[in-house]
Amino acid sequence: MRKHQELSLEQIIEQVRVDKLVSDDFCLYGKEDGELALARSYWVSNYPDVVEDRDIYPADVVEQNLQLVYYGEQLLDVLTVALEEKPDASHKDFVEALKYYHQHDSFMPFEP
Repeated sequence: MRKHQELSLEQIIEQVRVDKLVSDDFCLYGKEDGELALARSYWVSNYPDVVEDRDIYPADVVEQNLQLVYYGEQLLDVLTVALEEKPDASHKDFVEALKYYHQHDSFMPFEP
């Protein structure tokens, strides 16, 4: 995924679904903590650096006063598992899977 751009969660999901992204070298940042939403825009940037057990966020993230929303590795894992379990998953299903993972630190089970 190209970094240093703003995308809606819907656009990000489509990139994962259509382009079959394999590179997870990005993080999503947002203006506020809270609920994930399809129409809400997120900033795509680098992972934070860890210095002396502290996260040092990228300059573009700090300048915009953004918060970490999702690590790319986790985001791709959640969306990939959701697609494997439910190939016809809707955007809403993906958002629910991301929220579930964020709250439970495990993948959301989909009904067969």
